[in-house]
Amino acid sequence: MRTFLLMVVVACAFAQAPHFEPRDIRPQGSAEPRPLLPGIGVWIFGVNLGPNCSVANVMDPSTYKTELCGVRVLFDDIPARLLYTSSGQINLIVPDHAWENETVNVRVIHPGGASAVVPVRFGVDRPILSLAEPAFVGMPVWIHVEMPVGRGSLRYPHWTAPWALAPGKFEVRFAGRDIPILTELPFVPPSLGPWKVGLPHEPPERYLGRAPLHLVYSLNRAGTYEVRYTATQVTWRAPRNRSYQQSEWTRIEIQPSTAAQRASWLAKLAGSAPADPVELMADYLPSLLAVRDETVLRILIPYLDSSDDVLRTFAQYALNYFNPSLLQRVVPGREPLRGAVF
Repeated sequence: MRTFLLMVVVACAFAQAPHFEPRDIRPQGSAEPRPLLPGIGVWIFGVNLGPNCSVANVMDPSTYKTELCGVRVLFDDIPARLLYTSSGQINLIVPDHAWENETVNVRVIHPGGASAVVPVRFGVDRPILSLAEPAFVGMPVWIHVEMPVGRGSLRYPHWTAPWALAPGKFEVRFAGRDIPILTELPFVPPSLGPWKVGLPHEPPERYLGRAPLHLVYSLNRAGTYEVRYTATQVTWRAPRNRSYQQSEWTRIEIQPSTAAQRASWLAKLAGSAPADPVELMADYLPSLLAVRDETVLRILIPYLDSSDDVLRTFAQYALNYFNPSLLQRVVPGREPLRGAVF
């Protein structure tokens, strides 16, 4: 009876030809389709892809198979090595072939039939930029950066200065002209490569992969801006920064806002300060710093003497955003921290 049931299950798994589309082929770990590279791990999502089957040890590449429980995946007729199959997903390693800046045909084949040929792009993968949330004049502008799979990540705060946004640099254009960085910054945003400040714990997932662009550039006009991000790489052997990954120039829209809208946003944010120092630096304080008035300065003051070293330094650097006469009146004798982060 068990043998009969097993035969039924296998027969059902192969009852129809597999089906998937180009958007269903993704580098392992990527939420979206991206250009592929030879030799990387890939997921294929679809229907009728095969039976539930796995290699003996997914941690041991020597166990990967070009045919797993009757399933094969071909890239231009070259078989991929398979780790896992199921009706809805296949995990595989792309053949280590010299594909570059070209389209490769992918097929899934099993006893139930062969899928249609699905083209997938091989080539240079780039960071992808987008607004993390709708942006308005006079309010925070958080930019989301999705790095190519296996090519690093962005975590803010990257260093103790609020304007140290990432392991690379952002550039911004408006109406075809480059926008300079804010003049009040005591030094340009550093490109520190993979090194970043230690935190008590990593920021929550929802705060990863984004940076507060308004802390480096003035985005005070409604309209379409263009943003580009260049990741830099620094190693002990090559301490000088060099370009590593560069996004396309990406358009973002900054929408107009009203005084009432800005006041409502600020009041809501001012009344919801988290206790966690990491969340304060990863989201709350950078968002507040979109406004540089007395209300925000007074919210910042208690953190100038925080028992958390990183938060205290972050707040002391943040004083640079405020007008010197305002500082003199509200926190007399308290000077912004200006020394470089190195």
